[in-house]
Amino acid sequence: DMIAGIYGASAVSMALLARERGDARGQVIDLSLLEPIFSVLGPEAAIFKTTGKVKQRVGSASNTTSPRNVYACADGKYVALSGSTQTVAQRIFEIIGRPDMIKDPRFATNSDRVKNRALVDEAVGAWFIQHTRDEALRIMREAGATVGPVYDIADAVDDPHFQEREVFLDVEDPD
Repeated sequence: DMIAGIYGASAVSMALLARERGDARGQVIDLSLLEPIFSVLGPEAAIFKTTGKVKQRVGSASNTTSPRNVYACADGKYVALSGSTQTVAQRIFEIIGRPDMIKDPRFATNSDRVKNRALVDEAVGAWFIQHTRDEALRIMREAGATVGPVYDIADAVDDPHFQEREVFLDVEDPD
């Protein structure tokens, strides 16, 4: 329902813009609950339509890119990492102290890494579990890796970005 709501809000905005520009007097928005979900599934529907194969679920990992997963850190917090390009994947292998993986035929290309995702995740996960989340984020970001924190609710509430925008209600003050 929420995804359809977001798409509906976007459609209304586009209709209002068209009216404001004089391109249209009115618009009909035909929006189902089902169709918007396909856009957030990424390439999975297209892969199935072209190959007839159903990709198996891999949790937070990806069926099309490796390394790409959520990894636990030494302080019990988590990070999301994506090595979607060859250059970034190579940087990640260097950061984790495994430059040998760059030349290893099991990890040489993205397709190879996806086939051997468990081994990639084992190596990458072993590095993350030795660092706190903040330390791991700093090291990865400084090296140009695509990484971000996975927030729990305490992290979200404490994040200054959200506090500045008064996203959270003050339960002690009903006004």
